[in-house]
Amino acid sequence: MPEPTDKDALRLSARATRTAFVETLDPMAHRLAFRALPSPLRARLEGSGIVALYMAVNDEAPAQRLAEALIAEGKRLCLPCVVDRLGNMEFRAWSPGDELDDGRFGTRHPRAHAPVLHPDAIIAPLLAFDDSLNRLGQGGGYYDRAFARYDTALRIGLGWSVQQIDSVPADPWDVPLNIVLTERSLIESEAA
Repeated sequence: MPEPTDKDALRLSARATRTAFVETLDPMAHRLAFRALPSPLRARLEGSGIVALYMAVNDEAPAQRLAEALIAEGKRLCLPCVVDRLGNMEFRAWSPGDELDDGRFGTRHPRAHAPVLHPDAIIAPLLAFDDSLNRLGQGGGYYDRAFARYDTALRIGLGWSVQQIDSVPADPWDVPLNIVLTERSLIESEAA
């Protein structure tokens, strides 16, 4: 069995922090979170025709709630689908109300007949992020591989404000985000 890393310990702590925060949210505040596109994000997405969302698992920030606002902006939507155990995923077309299949790790994804799309912007879940917009994910590397594959896509992390920490350990293969959207703010990379 591999030795635990600093990232493993950080993941445990970040999950506990996220869960505790979500449990304290007023139900109405939770339902209203992430239903609108802040103006700066709307402006940054102007040239993006295809936007990848995700279906939230457990206490993740609910990206699917952005769907109606993105559709109103004329965007086509897609969701990730894990295609193999090597950490690869593709993005398949999705609209609210479409039937979804169960995926690995408790995820939900579009049916196999949904067309594969190539996103211009990828909205990704996270466990933690820092001021440099380094992202701590679940540890499988799926999003880092997708970011590398779609290297011109806008990389947007979606999370709760309590998920911001002082420093996320970054490995050479980790790809930083361009933007992080929380229920309280939009944080943009200086390099973005």
